[in-house]
Amino acid sequence: MMKINVNLLKQILKKYNIEINKYEHFQLALTHSSYANEHQLQSNERIEFLGDSILGYLVAEYIYEKFTDMPEGKMSKVRSAYVCEEANANYARTMGIDKLLLLGHGEELSGGRKRNAVLGDAFECFLAAVYLTNGIEDVKKILVIEVFPHIMADEEQPFVDYKSKLQEYVQGESRSELVYRLDNVEGPPHNRVFTISVYIDNIKYGTGVGRSKKQAEQEAAKSALNKMVA
Repeated sequence: MMKINVNLLKQILKKYNIEINKYEHFQLALTHSSYANEHQLQSNERIEFLGDSILGYLVAEYIYEKFTDMPEGKMSKVRSAYVCEEANANYARTMGIDKLLLLGHGEELSGGRKRNAVLGDAFECFLAAVYLTNGIEDVKKILVIEVFPHIMADEEQPFVDYKSKLQEYVQGESRSELVYRLDNVEGPPHNRVFTISVYIDNIKYGTGVGRSKKQAEQEAAKSALNKMVA
């Protein structure tokens, strides 16, 4: 039976100042049903149920505490925008969870490692594994970096994966090469600001600024799309 890549797992968790010495919950969390069926193992479907509840609770708590004048209906709308399949899949890609997943042969060949439904579930499973291994405070460490900044930046707007939309647009129009380049990094390690530009065939189409490289790339892609479809 294949084991998860422990070194990569530790590397991912190090970004959030999380240390672990047990791996069984992560092994379960990263075992997709397709792999489980091929190897007669338990899949991550049950642990996903737990992760979904933990994520929903912590995001609800964050919105409740940060936006004290926001009415209940709007709070629900904001939570659903940042706890959804597309958003969760983006968090998983940013963290590198897609590289840890154990997929069955057929699922791998059909592009399951890139599929939003698979990655969105994996993100919730991963959070559940952190919770079961170390507790809820370490789950919060991940959300503080990967989820809460999106809500704080623009709590009224639903999450949009502009990078994917730009990629699809460029592929639909031509076979052009799309590249993101880091222009600048400012600020102390705990409060960095990144500036990134996106180039299509070595021509700059947009620039974005964000608290993370991923956020800056999203902003650059948004800027490029606005120019291209205007």
